[in-house]
Amino acid sequence: MGEELQGDIPAWPVRARTELTEERIVESAETGEDEGQAVCIRAIFSSMRERAKLYAEQMLLLTEFFTRDPDASGCLDDADISAMKVALGLRCSIPQAEAQIRDAHRSVELMPQTFDVLAAGDLPEDFHHYLLRRMRRLSDEQVGIVDAHVAAWDLRSISRSQFERHVRLLVTLVRAGTLTTPQSPERDVRLDTTDPESGTATILVSGPIPEITALAHRLDVSARDVQKAQRHALQDDVEGPLPFDIDENLRERGRPLSLATLRYAILTHSMLDIDPVQETSTAYKILVTVPAMTLMGLEDAPATLNGITPIPAEQARDLAAGHSTWQRILTDPITGAYLPVAAETYHPTAQMRLQLRLRHPVCAAPGCARPTVLAAEDDHILEYDHEHPERGGPTSLWNLHRLCWLHHQQKTAGRTDPVRDPEDPEDHARYAAGRRPIGTTWDIDREIRARTREERDLLTPILAELLATSWEHYRRAHADAARLREEQEQTPPAQRSAEERHVIRRRAEGRPAAPPPKPSDGRSDPPPF
Repeated sequence: MGEELQGDIPAWPVRARTELTEERIVESAETGEDEGQAVCIRAIFSSMRERAKLYAEQMLLLTEFFTRDPDASGCLDDADISAMKVALGLRCSIPQAEAQIRDAHRSVELMPQTFDVLAAGDLPEDFHHYLLRRMRRLSDEQVGIVDAHVAAWDLRSISRSQFERHVRLLVTLVRAGTLTTPQSPERDVRLDTTDPESGTATILVSGPIPEITALAHRLDVSARDVQKAQRHALQDDVEGPLPFDIDENLRERGRPLSLATLRYAILTHSMLDIDPVQETSTAYKILVTVPAMTLMGLEDAPATLNGITPIPAEQARDLAAGHSTWQRILTDPITGAYLPVAAETYHPTAQMRLQLRLRHPVCAAPGCARPTVLAAEDDHILEYDHEHPERGGPTSLWNLHRLCWLHHQQKTAGRTDPVRDPEDPEDHARYAAGRRPIGTTWDIDREIRARTREERDLLTPILAELLATSWEHYRRAHADAARLREEQEQTPPAQRSAEERHVIRRRAEGRPAAPPPKPSDGRSDPPPF
């Protein structure tokens, strides 16, 4: 088998039968009559290598930024602000940026030999993605073993099927004798995702969207109640067993379990019975926004659940029929922006909270995708002055947004500074009119700026345009009918009779019903029959 590498795993050669070069890859194309294909294939092959180099360069930049960013301090678990900055550069969400930071760190720091091959353009980007997926559950030491083996292969020339087959074998050998689950178990409940690569089963709960959303909400509230109880018990050094201490190591950890782990534990261990912790009683309402035309049955435009998830029109009408009270939400017919409501107190009114949920279904911070239906806070962008309210920021939709707990804490600490445009609250008449969604400029760590806009109703402009088009067609048809009637009234009775008989005869003969020519001397000719 060859010499042995780290981990006592024998090394084996992985070679292609022939070296893969530009000349070799287009050899068959050059034998044909169309030499343009050979040129095109060479360009594709060259772009593949350049893409791999750019991909490696991006990973180097991500790693360099992460290690130099004082906000992260070299700890991946404290990289939220770093991920927000990276998300702005990559134009992606914060969770996607976090995943790319982790992949870059693993590739550059833990897989240096394979990374050198990637940076040279000899390992396609897709090959590297596959390798990262297969090694996601390996320890750092196991990753180093795989890196040393893979780098010794003929990565420039082997096929994708060869690469996948040998990577699967290598990862299986490296994991032989180890636990099939991670040392720190990941317990989570996902209602709409699967991970076939990990070999784990997924509970998929199907049903009406409002009922499933309510079930997920109750599970989330229970997990937060238990996490809060764990946090207080650890802070107060309570004697005795801690609630839902699944692995009996909470005191050693010094921090409560994650919400994902607690959701899994509550669902599998108690079926949402969190005794002795009392479940929080919340005035949770499922927010379903239904277009007026859909309610009347004139259109089948979908409704939206909590401002994010579309639901079928028929289901929305059934929900509306089962409730005696509806709340009207006005939107601008051109932009779909939600028209504002006013308040004179510090706490937003119920109507304002409802509109804030529509305007910010996810956290308003740039790149954050956390839903605001739960565990989100209404935040004054210009701080409210409790002693002198007239001097501080107003409690208005122009000055409010919803933030998740983490980004609210970061704003309070001065890590982020949102500013509504225009900055002066007395000079926002065009925004107060609700003609367009309100924009916000974010200053992140006083070095990066980003622009965000609140959500709007996407269906309103479409339905408004359809109504405007229908009205215009009606007006044209009405005008044509009025003009035709006026012409008929001005036509002598004898001529009208002649035209009608002419039309009837031509229709009977199967010919177009063209009107007879008018006489030039002003006298009516007798009918041609």
